[in-house]
Amino acid sequence: MEKIIEQVAEWGFLKNLPDEMFGFTLINELMTCGTQYRIFTYNNVQARRSFTILYDKATKDFLARTVVGLTEFCDISYITGDLTSLERVLSERMENTLKCLAYFDPASVCVRFREKKVLEWPYIAKLPSSILDFELFISPQKPVKVLNGSYAIIDYSDFTTESNLMINYNIYRDEFFCEIRLRRTPIMTADFDARTLPDLEARLAANLYQTIEKLGQNLQK
Repeated sequence: MEKIIEQVAEWGFLKNLPDEMFGFTLINELMTCGTQYRIFTYNNVQARRSFTILYDKATKDFLARTVVGLTEFCDISYITGDLTSLERVLSERMENTLKCLAYFDPASVCVRFREKKVLEWPYIAKLPSSILDFELFISPQKPVKVLNGSYAIIDYSDFTTESNLMINYNIYRDEFFCEIRLRRTPIMTADFDARTLPDLEARLAANLYQTIEKLGQNLQK
């Protein structure tokens, strides 16, 4: 780790990063967190989004970690073994990555997702902007690509308690599924599993409010 820290300290690329990009503010962290060394972060507090470059001693790789609300994931396209390769990937990809985090571009979604017609789904208009203390953070009009071929299409989050209900679509399994976190602890549910938008719509109508209401009750315990 010491050798990596020394290399980063002399890394000219880091010194030339812009202070702001697409509403994201640069934070030069240069700090050790367990087995990881956090190098820099582009953070947008208001949008609850961030992009972090770090080194992981356990895997001996440089990584990029993206945070969107309560969801965190590693972008595998940034995984590299040395600073030279990392600099090349950052030069090629980072600007567009931050732009896509800041502004949704319909052209950025893959063909298989586009074929599901999620962006044109009429049910979008029926989704309330909030349910109890949970706000609609991600809507089907502006889905977010996350891990392993999945797109987050609905996310109701209570950021105060770090709890949320998120509906995803996976292009490989061709299915909609739900992830629930109670104070960041995952809770399993199959109540929203669906293959088609009409099926998902029926499950949302039957279960969405009740599930979030139960989440709120559990948060009071």
